[in-house]
Amino acid sequence: MEKREWIKPDELSGRAWAKRMGVIFCEAVISALAAVLAIVNGLQGDPENRVFTCVCTAVFMWTPHLLERLFRHRFSFSQHLAYIVMLTGSAIVGSAFNVFNKVSWYDCLMHGLSGYAIMIFILIPFGKRLQKIEEEGDRKSGAATALIMFLCSLGTACVWEIMEFCADLFAGQASQGHVPPEALEAIRAQGLTGLASAIEGMKYVSVLDTDLDMLCHAGGSLVFCLHYLLHLLTRKNLLMGTLVKDISAVEMNTRARERAEEGYCLQADEGKREEERK
Repeated sequence: MEKREWIKPDELSGRAWAKRMGVIFCEAVISALAAVLAIVNGLQGDPENRVFTCVCTAVFMWTPHLLERLFRHRFSFSQHLAYIVMLTGSAIVGSAFNVFNKVSWYDCLMHGLSGYAIMIFILIPFGKRLQKIEEEGDRKSGAATALIMFLCSLGTACVWEIMEFCADLFAGQASQGHVPPEALEAIRAQGLTGLASAIEGMKYVSVLDTDLDMLCHAGGSLVFCLHYLLHLLTRKNLLMGTLVKDISAVEMNTRARERAEEGYCLQADEGKREEERK
């Protein structure tokens, strides 16, 4: 992948600037919505235990911009869009509006979509390799790269489940399921409180939620790999070609590169003039 240089917003190409302003607007609106929901739930006594999720969402919505500043790397439009869809669908719709508990299949749907969307981020270190594979039409290398990306995605699913476990254990959430009432009574009877009570309660939570989450995530990532391989084999765009191109730095650096080339030409002309004067 071509290195994505850090450039100012006014140096972006017109199309890239419009896309970037669009995702920033969406992120700002969703972050504000999450903050309002946190306040509303807090004033109501947080009956559904949603304040923690809403506060985290309001803050985490700006994580891509923080990472861009830290690593001097601009994420593409498709990556920002994938992040918005994942966070809004899971944290706002699923958790804040309690759709996870109201619709039995929604959790599986979101993990499947996340499995597909996370692959868009995994494309970052493979972008240059994928472009070379497309140019050469090397199907075997394409299949091998797709397998590596799939395995990387499974690793992110594992990390996500660990995060859910930690949220349930340390923040009083119920991401991996609720402890049965009779089990809660038994825990209280033992005199356990705080972290000890949470650890004991996790023993009664079914592993089915974790298994289904990882299975659906793997399914979404597998669909992405098949989508890419179909694009490679048929040599048709199928939107995958557009996605791979969007991950590259071309659109983000167009105007910056043009200005740099102009500056280089001006410096070269000045150098020639000085030599002629001598």
